[in-house]
Amino acid sequence: MDNQTVYKIKDSVDLFLSDEKYLMAYYMNTRQRKSFKINKEMILLIEQIDGKHTVQELKDYMTVHHQSDNESVAFVLALMESNRLITDTKVKDNILSVEEHERYSRQINYFSEFLGSEEEGIYGQKKLMNAHVLIFGCGAIGGNIAMELVMAGVKNITLYDYDTVACSDVSRHMYFREEHIGEGKVAALKEELYKIDHSVEVYAIEESMNPYSDIEGYIKEADFVINTLDEPYIGYTSSKISRCCIQYNIPHYIAGGFDAHLASTGELIIPHVTPCVECYAGHFKETLKGWKPKEHPVRERYTEIGGLASMSLFSASFAAIEIIKYIAGLVNISEEYKVRGELLFTDLSLTYLNVMKNNNCPVCGGDGI
Repeated sequence: MDNQTVYKIKDSVDLFLSDEKYLMAYYMNTRQRKSFKINKEMILLIEQIDGKHTVQELKDYMTVHHQSDNESVAFVLALMESNRLITDTKVKDNILSVEEHERYSRQINYFSEFLGSEEEGIYGQKKLMNAHVLIFGCGAIGGNIAMELVMAGVKNITLYDYDTVACSDVSRHMYFREEHIGEGKVAALKEELYKIDHSVEVYAIEESMNPYSDIEGYIKEADFVINTLDEPYIGYTSSKISRCCIQYNIPHYIAGGFDAHLASTGELIIPHVTPCVECYAGHFKETLKGWKPKEHPVRERYTEIGGLASMSLFSASFAAIEIIKYIAGLVNISEEYKVRGELLFTDLSLTYLNVMKNNNCPVCGGDGI
């Protein structure tokens, strides 16, 4: 431990005493609680950790005023640091600019509780800013994800869609306005993203997807891919995109929130770690074996299926959280990833499918964890 280090109590940690014997710590961001048996000298030391005194000054103060030895002070500080109660106030000043640090300060504070220190939180933020994200589909789900990722600091984003803004889109999309009606979705969304962050690089691709669409080049240029493209069919576009992502080992997210699956969460797919699209297809093939849907009397009902802006925003926000956790490295994704979930409108219950990675999957099997 460097004697010139200056510590402060972490902004996201509340400390309080219980019965003058226990130090209770509440981690506001992760909502964890810890308790530590404490004595009078430790209380006096903690009162001096104010973000101004160096370790050496803390040792000197405790020696002169309370007859504590340097080893005991160092032990307590190391214990508090390892339990993420305190953090070094000095961080590298060349990771982010002053403006960037100010803009994302509260987010960095949040990241640091998962990563251990403010400096690691800054590195997590930098990972977001360096990521190039490709989004297929700029509807209610894809557009909202794009908005949230740019707000979080993603600086390079590619949008892929061919559609135009319709009157009904204004009631379901958080970013389309009446003046956007008739305008291309990618152009309208690009305009809104620039309003959030004028420094963001947005690449617009006005194309539709079909069996002959060559999307490989776009995917190879991305660090992370998101599919929300529900035409001609979400299952088809997801399969086409996921197969290409698996081939190039690119993480991707198949978003939920469409048609019969309003407010579903979608699924994060990490090649050879999580179930892929084909694993999901195999799961449904097995669980729905023998079931045949009845023909619906309305043939063009895809234009009439209901929706609600808040439900779309739920799906998009859930996806954005998972994507940010992965890109910023906030969790051990091989253990913490979520499979697809369904939110019920009536009681807001959220249930997850029981989908396992298939090690015999023709696309991702054979070398999985």
